[in-house]
Order: sequence, then structure tokens, then C-alpha cells
Amino acid sequence: MPNEAQHGRRAFLTATGAGAVTALAGCTGGGGSNSGGSENGSSSGSGGSGGSGPLRFLGFGGNTQKAQMSVFESWSENSGTAVKGTSASGTTEMISLIKQNPGSFDVVALNDTGMARAKQEDVIEPIDLSKIPNYEKNIKESARTLSFNVDGDKTMGLIRENGATGYAYNSEKINKELTSWEAVKNPEYEGKVSLIDRTMDRLANCAAAAGVNINEVPGSESKKEKMFTEAEEQNKNVFAYWSDGATSIRYLRQENAWICEAWGGRVLALHGEGGYDHIKYVVPNEGAMGWSDNLAIVKGSKNTATAHELLNHTYQREQLLTLSDKMNYTVQVKNPPKKMKQLPDYAPAEDLAFRDWGALLEKQDAWTQRLDKIKQN
Repeated sequence: MPNEAQHGRRAFLTATGAGAVTALAGCTGGGGSNSGGSENGSSSGSGGSGGSGPLRFLGFGGNTQKAQMSVFESWSENSGTAVKGTSASGTTEMISLIKQNPGSFDVVALNDTGMARAKQEDVIEPIDLSKIPNYEKNIKESARTLSFNVDGDKTMGLIRENGATGYAYNSEKINKELTSWEAVKNPEYEGKVSLIDRTMDRLANCAAAAGVNINEVPGSESKKEKMFTEAEEQNKNVFAYWSDGATSIRYLRQENAWICEAWGGRVLALHGEGGYDHIKYVVPNEGAMGWSDNLAIVKGSKNTATAHELLNHTYQREQLLTLSDKMNYTVQVKNPPKKMKQLPDYAPAEDLAFRDWGALLEKQDAWTQRLDKIKQN
């Protein structure tokens, strides 16, 4: 597993854990999740392994969905098999859709939280890596054995992109450089703060701010109280919590939030709109939640052979670099290009630690209830 115990910006990416590789965390409960329910299709064709018709992909929507569908489209053009995409608002909805519609999806994008829950609820099936040689060829070994993507000697998920959940701030409203979680608690910003509305993502950052590793909290009452005390203090300035990345950017764009927990790739995309360079992204000195999004094959798919072909196409180096360019997030390719290393939350997997879902998953419901009480106040 990745190393822990580092300090400063990389320490956060190392010492806590939230969505991305195992203890770091989101775009959807992680990484880049978004609400939505639209579908995107390409050319028609037939599936494999006894199935027929297009492959069905379930993703997070938004920019990550568009990037993924563009890579799928190039495969469809060559294979003659369509890929139809449906998006969900987050992990809970994704797993519900899979369970309520057996056989309706073939490939799914899940964050680390989602992978842990999907394994627990038995909605994904093992991946045959011998049919996806490009994964081993192009993805770093340190990123291929993350705990939430494996089950014993079985590979259940393939890491796609990863990042961190720090915060963004409006430098026109705040005329000083922010580098710490302490800024979120500054009384000057009462009613001008928005934070992520996902339990483990939020608490992972609270733990980091309190100098605690969230993976150690389940075994320590004192560390748990430090984490929740931090959550209470950070809540005091909050006017709203957001559950999808589009809302976080809207709050920043419209200046509802002067400080907003955010994903670096989303902030880069905002800069790309023009006129928003004053929105600065920070991975606080105390650390921040890391996350990853991953690809898995849905249990009950009748197109598993074709799904493996699609995944092997996705893990070609040129396709992985396309995903990174379009998503503005790190993809753990071997020999990453300079452009990727310049991303605001870039970090190689070997420098990251990730959430230990074996310890955390059973705490999620109880911690959610307690965090909800804090938010209600």
C-alpha cells in the first residue's frame, strides 16, 4: 500500500483518505459525480458473451461522463457496437439502479465508496485481466492493487482517474492567500461557505484538519470526537451543503460561496470558461480527502466478453491521456506527461494513502446520522 506520514500538501493526499485510491477520496463520494439521467449513444451493433444490442454504461454524468463516452465512441466506430450511457447522482442511486434493473447495465463507474459497497452488495463481478492486457501495460503497479478494487486474489475494479477534495476560494472577495482548513472556520466568512454533502468525504477532511487519520478513527473514541468537533466548528459558517460538483461550481460562479469545498478538475474547467481565474484551488496544508473513480463490470451482464474488449480499449495509453486531458484529473499511467503533473491535485499512487473501507464502511450509517444532526444546526 502507499506510504503514509508525510507533511504539507502531499501529506494530505497521503495521510487521510477519501475517494481516490485507498485512503486519499471524489469525485463521487468521490470523484466527479454529477446529477443527471440523460443517455448518449453511438452506432448500433451487437454485444458479446451471448448478449445482443448495445453495451450499457452507468456513470456519474457531467464532465467525467462526457470524457468517458468520447473514448467509448472511438471504440464503437471500430467495433460496430454501440455504447449507451446513463448517469446517476451518486453511489446510492447507482447501486439502486443496478439492483432494481437486473441485466440492464454492463459497465459502471464507481468511486472508492461505491466499489466497497458494490462488493458488499454483490452487484459487480470479477474482471479477467488476461482479457485487458492494456491495464497492466499502462497503469502503474502501485495503482492496480488498491483495497477497494480487489477481493482476495480477484480484481473487481480498474482505477480510472483520481484527485483530491480541497477547497476553492474567491480571491476578489478574500484578499489574502488561504492555505489551511482554519479559513473555513473564520467568522469573517459566516454564511459564505459551502461544503460537500457526503459523509465519508466530509469527515475525511475534518479528520485531516484535526490532525487525525480517518482510518484510525473507528478504533479510537478520542479521535472520533476530534473529528466530529471539527465538523461542528466547520459547520458554523456554512449556508449550504452540495452533493454534486455542478452545484459547487455554481455557488462559486454566482459568488454565493466565497469558500467552497471542491474538486481541482472542476475548478480548472471553470477557469476554461474564461473570467474566473480569481477562483483559486487549494489542497490545505493539513491534508485533504483523496478519491478515485473506477470501472467495473456489472453482475448479470450478458455482454461480458464485449465489456472486456471495451475496457481494454479504454486502457490504451492514448485513451487514458485523453481522459486525463478532458477530465482535468490524474490517471495513474506509467511515465505521466508533464501536463498531467501540473494538475492542481496531481500525485502518483505510490505517494498516496487511501481510506480503509474494511474499517469504515460499517461506520457509515451511524456517522451519517451524527453528521446530519450537526448540519441541521
